[in-house]
Amino acid sequence: MSFPNIPNITPAISVTVEQTIPLLLSSIALEELALAHIMNAEAEKLQFVLGTLPTGTALSPAVVSLAELFAVDSSVQRTLRDVIKKEMLLEFKFENVLDLIGTLPPVISTFLFVSNRNDNTVAIFDISNSQDPLFVTKFSSVDSLGVLNGPTGGPTGLAITGTTVYVANQFDNNVAIFDIILPGGPILPPNPIRVGDFGVGLISQPTGLAITGNTLYVSNSGDNSLVIYDISLPSNPIPLSKFGGGDLPGVFNDPNGLAITGNILYVSNSGDDTVAIFDISSPGFLSLLGQVNDGNLSGPTGLTTTGTTLYAANFNNSRVDIYDIIVPNDPVHVGEFGAGDLIGPQGLAITDTTLYVANFNNSTVEIYDSIVPNDPIRIRDFGAGVLNGPFGLAVFIPPNPV
Repeated sequence: MSFPNIPNITPAISVTVEQTIPLLLSSIALEELALAHIMNAEAEKLQFVLGTLPTGTALSPAVVSLAELFAVDSSVQRTLRDVIKKEMLLEFKFENVLDLIGTLPPVISTFLFVSNRNDNTVAIFDISNSQDPLFVTKFSSVDSLGVLNGPTGGPTGLAITGTTVYVANQFDNNVAIFDIILPGGPILPPNPIRVGDFGVGLISQPTGLAITGNTLYVSNSGDNSLVIYDISLPSNPIPLSKFGGGDLPGVFNDPNGLAITGNILYVSNSGDDTVAIFDISSPGFLSLLGQVNDGNLSGPTGLTTTGTTLYAANFNNSRVDIYDIIVPNDPVHVGEFGAGDLIGPQGLAITDTTLYVANFNNSTVEIYDSIVPNDPIRIRDFGAGVLNGPFGLAVFIPPNPV
C-alpha cells in the first residue's frame, strides 16, 4: 500500500487575527449545538423504550425486558461519555480563544466630525466600519456648554489635534475650541465641551482649517487672507502672522479649503478657480510656489491629499477633481469623479482608503473607496435627516489608553 498523497496547497490567507475570533467562536457554538442534538436523541431513546415518547409507534416486542433496558442504558452511557470528552475539548478550545482575545490591542473607535453650516451644529459619526457610519450625536459650535442649534455661527472648517477640535464659525468671525472628553475611554463616543474661541480682529469669515505639528492655518474668505497660529497650547492659540492683500497680491481670492502634505500647503480659491501652493517649511511663514489654474477647477472648496494624490472638490460643477502631486508644486490633472452623485461638494476627508465628501446641497456625505487613488468608487451616502448643509469634515482617532 502506498503512502497517502498530500497535495501542495498554498492558498493566500488574508484573514486577520481579529477576524478569526468570531469564526472560532462560531465553530464552538455549532459543535455545542450538534452535541445538544445528540444528547436530545439519547434522551428520546430512553423515553421510547420506556413507552413515554409519544411517537405512535408500538414496540416490538411490546414488553421490554430488564436486560434490554440495561443494554439501552449502557448504550446511552457510552454515547454520553463521548459527549463529555468532546465537551472537555471544546472547553480547551474556548479557553484558547479567550487567551487569543487577551493578546489583541484594545478596540478604539474612529469618528468623523461633520460641521452643519445651516443649523450651527457639528455631527459625530462612528466610522469604525468606514463604509457604514453610525450617527452618535450633535453639538453646538457657537453657544454655551451643552446647547444645540444656536442662532448664529455658520460652522465651516474643522481641524482636530489630540483631543482638541477647532470649529471655524464663518458668521461669527472666530474659531471655537472644544475639548474632546472621552468619558468611557477610547471605545465610547466622545463628548466635546466648548472651552473658548479666538480670532477677534484677525479672522474674517473663516472657511478652512488645517494643522501640521503645532501650527494651525485659517483661511479667511471675508478679507482674502490666511492666518497662522501657534497651538503648542491647544486651548490658547497664539497668532504668528497673517498673509493676504499687499503681502501676496492676487494670490487669495475667496480662499476656502486647506490641505497639507509634508511642507506643502494647498489653498483652494473659490473666487478665481485656482489652488495656490505654498512652502511652509518655516512655521509662521509662507513661500508661494505656484498656482493651479488649468481650466478643470470651478469654485474649488474642500481639499485633501493621500500619498501623491490631491483631491479638490468643485462646488460649481458638482464633482471632485484628481491631481497627481508627485511634483508638489506642479500638480497634474489625472481625472475626476462624482458627477451625478454630488450636489455642491464642500469638505473632504480621507482615512486609509475611504474618502468622504460633504454633499452640501444634498445634506449628506458621500463615501468613496479610493484604494485606486485615480479611480474612486462610490459606495453609498449617509447622514440624511441628520445633516443640514454639511461643510467641513475631520477624522478623530482617540489616543491609545495608557
